[in-house]
Amino acid sequence: MVKYLSDEWLEQAAAALESADVPDDAEMVIQYEVSGGGNGKVRYVLDVSGGRATIVPGKQADAPVTFTLDYDTAVAVITGEVSAQVAFMQGRMKLAGDVRVLIDGATALASVNDTLGDLRATTEY
Repeated sequence: MVKYLSDEWLEQAAAALESADVPDDAEMVIQYEVSGGGNGKVRYVLDVSGGRATIVPGKQADAPVTFTLDYDTAVAVITGEVSAQVAFMQGRMKLAGDVRVLIDGATALASVNDTLGDLRATTEY
């Protein structure tokens, strides 16, 4: 088991995404900022481009979209307990930036979510 949002989890997520089946024309960068977990504030970037998806720890100041959420909400979203859309509508997840990036990248985001399924099964929340 690997702890969610730990350095090891981010490494395993990046490795898993090497096999993600994302559309070649999908282009998006999403910054995630998760607070309140055992690791303090965790920032990482999901970058989808050129038919590939990667997760990189850290912050990217010019990301066109940033999600800010607490650890419990992040767990609820990643485990499928609540959708990102519902978390946003409930005010549990904040969105800054261009929402069109998410709409245009919906297929790629679904692929990323599917690809991380095996990792979710071996993650401690």
